[in-house]
Amino acid sequence: MADKRLIYHLSLDRTMAYICADTPKRQHFLDHLCVPVIDRETIEYRQDILHDFIRYPQLLHDLISLFSRFRDLRTAQKNAGKDDYHLHLTQTASDASAKNILQAQALCLKRALHFVEHFAELLTSRPLRAKGLTDFRDTCQTYCENPAFHALVTACSKYETFSTNGFLDFQFTLDAEGRIAHYALIDHRHIRITDSDLKKKGLPFFKKAEPSHPCTRVYPTQNSFWGDLTITALSDLSKLLATICQEIFAQFSPIDRELEIYETALQYVYALTERNIPFCFPQISTTPAMTVADLYDLHLVMTSPNASHVVPHDLSLSASAAGAVVFGQNGSGKTVFLRAVGTMQLLTQVGLPVPCTQAKLPLYTQIAAQFSEAEKEFCAGNDAGRFEQEVRELARMADTLQAGALVLLNETFQSTAYAEGAQSLFDLLEYFSACRIRWILVSHLRQLEHMLGTNQATILHTTNGYQITQSSPTK
Repeated sequence: MADKRLIYHLSLDRTMAYICADTPKRQHFLDHLCVPVIDRETIEYRQDILHDFIRYPQLLHDLISLFSRFRDLRTAQKNAGKDDYHLHLTQTASDASAKNILQAQALCLKRALHFVEHFAELLTSRPLRAKGLTDFRDTCQTYCENPAFHALVTACSKYETFSTNGFLDFQFTLDAEGRIAHYALIDHRHIRITDSDLKKKGLPFFKKAEPSHPCTRVYPTQNSFWGDLTITALSDLSKLLATICQEIFAQFSPIDRELEIYETALQYVYALTERNIPFCFPQISTTPAMTVADLYDLHLVMTSPNASHVVPHDLSLSASAAGAVVFGQNGSGKTVFLRAVGTMQLLTQVGLPVPCTQAKLPLYTQIAAQFSEAEKEFCAGNDAGRFEQEVRELARMADTLQAGALVLLNETFQSTAYAEGAQSLFDLLEYFSACRIRWILVSHLRQLEHMLGTNQATILHTTNGYQITQSSPTK
């Protein structure tokens, strides 16, 4: 996983403010970036979904619009359940209020079922390739093709004007001891009243024969046995419909939050396109080798008045290289390069494209960073100087990092004496290498170049033109 502080170090919080103006959605996206995936199939699964949304942006827009109304329906259904609970808790339930709640739950369920139909229609309107979207479509179609689906729609339709009816029809079954063993609400059109005074008049031989239920009609009153029984029956039916409705929400509601991430991802793609910055979906390497061509720093691309003036960089690390060191003068672009590499890795491990022309990258179990803080952060109240503070921070980092991690180091130990800082950094890098933790270091301590072994690190240099050049270390 990645530390949330890494988002700050890489300026991704400020960068995303230029891409997504909606603060909650932006924060949700950044939280997503904090959880890099280490499973190749999951990353490619997400890449394929974004590919389809890039091809069919209107599909994403329509799905988000549908899910917005689906979310509102879920709120209405919850409120109906709260009303039912409140009435029973306060013992103020009546047959009229129970009928209203049953009607509300029936209508919510019917609408939820229709939403599933709409999802299926949308997803079958395009030739989708992503497994995530085709699985979503197939799930919706399976729902719609089930005979019980249409039976539920029909059952819910009976209650659309239910609260305006002047009567209720139940069928009660008594056991051998005369107790109620079963009850059910039945269609009043299919009853046969045995009370001769209440029989419907007409010419039944002109009517189509339909199944009927012999029954005697009674009129429940408030606080009577039949009244209490009626309220209980209505409440039980409401809870049954509510349970089915909640299962539908549980199945589909998580997709709503996922779509928000893809919506922000699409805004990110559009922002790159508007600035004429190339992007690609990196290939996932099966070895530790890392290669990237024409990598742009996303923060500079978004904040620069003219993105075309941003200088891209190349990087190549062999599978055997434990890490890389970037040397250069202050203001030569070392930190910008490190930020671009860290951003690239985070974007890759959540399935997003990277602002470069080509990339083949490994996956890391963890991504961490130690950036030299501004002098103002070491003020009164801090019981240690810069060096001691950095040592503590690196010690905590070393305790949490595992084999297969990537650590980004920016001007670590820059406040120390040249020789002391170089030796301390070398020892730290040796420790990371022994633990199979890959590192990328930005430093002005040039003595490190002579301390690192030929096969241990890739040495990079920045120039005043912000170009990165690569050389072999000397011993």
